[in-house]
Amino acid sequence: MDREQRLQAISLADTEVLVSTADQVLDSFDVEVVRGPAVGLLMVRVEEPSERLPFNFTEVTVSEAEVVGGGVRGYAMVMGRDPEKALAGAILDAAIESKHPQSTLIEAHLTAAIDRETSRREREWAKVAPTMVKFEEMHP
Repeated sequence: MDREQRLQAISLADTEVLVSTADQVLDSFDVEVVRGPAVGLLMVRVEEPSERLPFNFTEVTVSEAEVVGGGVRGYAMVMGRDPEKALAGAILDAAIESKHPQSTLIEAHLTAAIDRETSRREREWAKVAPTMVKFEEMHP
């Protein structure tokens, strides 16, 4: 799992699982909180479909944290007001980056979170797919 996938998995994972795993890691891993955990707003930019011009669509609430542990930086940003989840995610990110002995366990939890989200999306798609309208293109 690369870092981008890991950060996505942290945002999808269950807070209780992340916090519990981070507590286990902290028994043998010293970290220093560099920033946060803090709650803030993040601008969501989208592209207007006809002329492909970007515009600011809305703002979403996010929680983020940054730590240093094992000589490496750990970072996490999650949607919503969940600073505890952001801090736990940052700790776990640093643990994996520094090859902590529990990295395999952490990655297993994160892989499970991605698998649950994939399954959820597939179930949602199965519900709406039959309603999809298919247009035929007419050529002159």
